Amino acid sequence: MRNLLPQWEEMSPARRFFDALILPSAFGLLCGLALGISAPLYLVGVILALLGGVGGGAQYARRNDALLRGLVSGALFGIFILLGFELGGEDEAKVDLPDPHIVLLVFTVVPSLFLHWLGWRLRPRLLGEARPAPTA
Repeated sequence: MRNLLPQWEEMSPARRFFDALILPSAFGLLCGLALGISAPLYLVGVILALLGGVGGGAQYARRNDALLRGLVSGALFGIFILLGFELGGEDEAKVDLPDPHIVLLVFTVVPSLFLHWLGWRLRPRLLGEARPAPTA
């Protein structure tokens, strides 16, 4: 399973940059473009992004690192959804956006934090490792 779930400390700096910054930005841009075209297409993109949050969190051995990644990824994803929608040139979103639109960031950052935490929690199971017992 380790090959399917690359660990942060084992990645090259270029791969880290791609995973942490480029992926959520590009995926947000695609979801933003889809937002002006089709509600189902947009929702499929958001569901895939949710899975990506769990996978992203599972790359980290430390909870705080996973949460920082969740904060950054969620913010980038939300910003690029809005940017993609604006670049798409559609007048009306196929899914209701909050008013003002920037509030969408709350709906991308908060779940991202939870999903990255969840990925971090699931990491030992995904890697087939035992979680150390808590110390008193």
